[in-house]
This record gives sequence, structure tokens and C-alpha cells, in this order.
Amino acid sequence: FLGNVSHELRTPLNAIVGYAELLGEELEDRGLAELRGDAGRIIDAAHHLLGLVNDLLDLQKVESGKLVLQFTDIDVGAKLRTVTDGLRPMLQSGRNTLTLELDPALGPLHSDPLRLRQILFNLLSNAAKFTRDGRICVRARAEGDSVVFEVEDSGPGMSPDQLARLFTPFVQVNNELARRLGGTGLGLALTRRLCHLLGGDISVDSELGRGSCFRVTLPLRA
Repeated sequence: FLGNVSHELRTPLNAIVGYAELLGEELEDRGLAELRGDAGRIIDAAHHLLGLVNDLLDLQKVESGKLVLQFTDIDVGAKLRTVTDGLRPMLQSGRNTLTLELDPALGPLHSDPLRLRQILFNLLSNAAKFTRDGRICVRARAEGDSVVFEVEDSGPGMSPDQLARLFTPFVQVNNELARRLGGTGLGLALTRRLCHLLGGDISVDSELGRGSCFRVTLPLRA
């Protein structure tokens, strides 16, 4: 049911994005550049909804065993820089500082680049969304036959009760923040399933009021 509904939602959403882009160009051509921002907000909202629909589809594929993985050698540093660069506006809007720490001994990672990006994007976007006027640190290091990624933030942190529900689909551990900032509770549930599919795992250390540190461990050769 989720798979069918998600597919049906994607078609009109793509149409909304396409027509909003055309509308923005038309407004600018007519000298109404101040209204183009409204078209941009339509596009941003549609992309956000499209991302949620894609998460639903991916979760459905994972749970039905139909998600296809494609493995190749990945430059970890380049991948991390691509993900962090894409999140710069979100980080800046929260007035957060970002640091990137790469192990110089870390070689290529043989894994699925699309799913690795999805994992890193989910963790970083969560950190950026819930942290304000703080710091976010991303680390990658070699550890035996594995690569360890860490995303640490100085955000609100979580209680033991919240940590127990963290990876449950459709569950928001902080309902007040979720209502204000948005989200479906799918991102971390999907992230853990993707980590398992790639032969790894995810864990988290967090304390209420003292930030969180998510740790993803993946085999060097999945």
C-alpha cells in the first residue's frame, strides 16, 4: 500500500516542481523578481515532500527485500564534502559551525555511494535541524577492517526514554520540536536499516541537554 501510494504521489509532486520553476522564470522575465521568492518556497516545500515520499518508498523496498544495492569504490573525503556542502544553507540558518575531521590513513570504501550519502545526509540534516547556535563535528576514521563515521552535535540531547524509541518508524522522540521543525520519524529508522544492509551498524551516545553523537560503522569492503 505504501509503495503504491508513494509512486502515485511522486508524479504530481514532480509536476508541481516543474511548473513552479517555469512560474519563477516567467515572473522574473516580467520584472516581478520579488514574487519569484514565492515560487521558490513552493519548490522547496515540494522537494521536502518529495524527500519524505522517497523515504517511504525506500523503507518499503528495504522491508520487502527489494532494495537493489550497487557497490563501488568511494572516496570518503569527497563524499563527506559533497554532503556537507549541500547542507551549508541549513547549517547557516541555525548559526552552527561545522568541522570535518578525516583520518589521513583512510583509503577508499567499497560500498553503495547512494545509500552512504543517504545515511550521512540523514544524520547531518538531523544535527543541523535540532542544533541552534552550536557546533557540529563530522569525523571519519579507519578502525581495523571498518570505517567509522561520527556526527556529533551540541544540540538538546536525548533522555534514556527518547533513546529507546529513536529508531522506531513514524515515532518522533521530541514531539514539541517535531511539530515546530517538521519530520515524519522515518529518517533514522531508514538509516539503521541501510546500515544493516551495507553490513554495518549505527549507535548513539546522548545526554539530555548535552548533545548527541551518532556513530556508523561500515565494513571497508561491503
